[in-house]
Amino acid sequence: MFRTLMSAFTSPAAGPVGFALAVVMCGLLIATTLTAQQRDTELRARIAGLTVQNQRDGIALHARLAACEGAPADLAKSRLTNANLTPEQRAQKLAGQEPQGFDVCARMESADRAVLETLK
Repeated sequence: MFRTLMSAFTSPAAGPVGFALAVVMCGLLIATTLTAQQRDTELRARIAGLTVQNQRDGIALHARLAACEGAPADLAKSRLTNANLTPEQRAQKLAGQEPQGFDVCARMESADRAVLETLK
């Protein structure tokens, strides 16, 4: 068996066949690399777009949270208190208050829906 394998590698046709296989494999490697680079570029662009969208959505959600908090009597004190809280803590604080903040938010959302329905 070893002798058959050695004779296959040392035959006159082995050189050109091996060279042809090497060229084909090189071409496949180049094609794979180019495809991977193109896919990488597409994914990076999509990640950048999703990051921008995430920031916009975060800003919108923070604005909605601020609108739902209502206007307390001591606005300066409330702003100072809310500045030190995370959005999750602010939402929990809002949930613990009287429903006036939620009423304002619900009215705003209802008005938004009414405006959007007229635009359709």
